[in-house]
Amino acid sequence: MTAHELDAPAPDASARRRRRSDVAAVVLLVAGAALAIAAVVLGTRTGGPTDATDATTTTTWAAGEVDLESYAADLLAESNAAHVAAGLPAWETADCAQPSAAERAQALVGADLEHAALDPVLAACAPLSTAGENLSRAAAPAADVVEAWMGSAGHRANLEDPTFTQAAAACTWDGEQALCSLLLVGP
Repeated sequence: MTAHELDAPAPDASARRRRRSDVAAVVLLVAGAALAIAAVVLGTRTGGPTDATDATTTTTWAAGEVDLESYAADLLAESNAAHVAAGLPAWETADCAQPSAAERAQALVGADLEHAALDPVLAACAPLSTAGENLSRAAAPAADVVEAWMGSAGHRANLEDPTFTQAAAACTWDGEQALCSLLLVGP
């Protein structure tokens, strides 16, 4: 130690407490601001599902008033809009995958949403060699389902994958919820 270091007064306990108090105040201020921002964001949210694989919403949903073919078309259109928003060209209609999408949705009624091998899709859509699938079970508008998919890394990756050039969607009823399969295919 130098003479100067020896002569410097040691910080007293009250100065250390003030510094800790100042640090604690800053931490509380930052935490409070973060909570306020979260409250505003959540307060302005429209009530869409947060888990696209098994979601419900606070928006009005009447299963008897929903036409499943229109719902599947809306789901495909909303998904395609997300694809285009990522700077990619719009998907073409995958007529070859439509029957598989309907079979996938029907096979999952009453079961957990689990992806199956997509070999039958690829066989039906040959010579295309890449396929992906997004599933949903929801009592929610199609736009809310796509919003939830965009919040899920895996689902979003499918929607924004440039190798997928065609898509098909089909839905069926599972109780009061629309159970849907969106199939994506490409070279």
